[in-house]
Amino acid sequence: MPHPHWLRSSPVWAVLLLSLTAFPSLAQGVDRLNDQLAIPPIQEPITPAHQEAHRLFQMGQAAKTEGDLAKAIQLWRGALERYQALRDTEAMGVVQEYLGITYLQLGYFQEADYAFRQSLAAARDLGHEQRQVYALNNIGTMLLNRSDPRNAEATFRQAVEIARRIGSEAGEGLSLSNLGLALASQGDYSGAIPIYEAAWVLRRRHQHIGGHAYTLNNMGDAYKALDRHPQAVAEYRLARWYAEREGDIRNQFRALEGLAYSCGVMRRWTNAFQALDDWINLARATENPRLELRGLHLYAQYHFLLGRGAEARGLYENAIAVAQTLEDPDLVTILRNELGQVLYRFPPPRR
Repeated sequence: MPHPHWLRSSPVWAVLLLSLTAFPSLAQGVDRLNDQLAIPPIQEPITPAHQEAHRLFQMGQAAKTEGDLAKAIQLWRGALERYQALRDTEAMGVVQEYLGITYLQLGYFQEADYAFRQSLAAARDLGHEQRQVYALNNIGTMLLNRSDPRNAEATFRQAVEIARRIGSEAGEGLSLSNLGLALASQGDYSGAIPIYEAAWVLRRRHQHIGGHAYTLNNMGDAYKALDRHPQAVAEYRLARWYAEREGDIRNQFRALEGLAYSCGVMRRWTNAFQALDDWINLARATENPRLELRGLHLYAQYHFLLGRGAEARGLYENAIAVAQTLEDPDLVTILRNELGQVLYRFPPPRR
């Protein structure tokens, strides 16, 4: 068995870490906007004009549920025009939040920015500070998606200040969690960890809101970045438990990836392989071949590092088969090249 210092200093280990970036990454730590704070409902229609606006709004929600985001945007914009004509600022702000979230999902950052800022303006006009917290977190999240963590940090700090002033623990916990991610995105992992810890104290008091696994995974990522893998493993394990309880598939994958990586660094191979088995099984159960491929790839590389040529070869062959179903020739080429290295170092026995 290779010595742990060999594993950490080996060029092969460095290649493993670099090659992981060639594969589709798990979703990063940005919280899903729908799960951050409940979007306030639009009040029941009071006039025929309101009824028509509300009908379009509800049709937009149905279209989004069905996955037709373009249709949802079209319907919400129609509802927004009618609410604007009615000068219903409250309803306008709610529609803008839905538009901003959907624009962000589609990668339309400029449109998302405008929608979120209009939502914030509506909340300020109405003096709704709780909604300002929500809108500021939306804007900060959009800035993180645009790789602007410095301005995101400033935005989340505003949200923290307002949440504290109005005594909203849920809003403060969310804002602190996002603030920690903004700091981590700037490389300040040591500064992010106490922010995450403060967020966790608040978020665990509100079990019905969700987002627990998100904060814990982000804390695990920060510990991992600082090479503090025992602490990272503790956070990932708890994150996985919450993700399973809340039915949060995305954060289950994030926790399993973190466990597989950090346990591997510490040479806790039984735990690392169990995490990879669970990861691959979850990917198959949820019909997510890209994440199945990512798990198979890391599994194969671990066996290669440990000198287990036959196991590495079999896993690479499985990974190549999955990559071929994705019709991604670049990934197939990468995997075949790595399989060639395995065969060169561990040639199969001659018959």
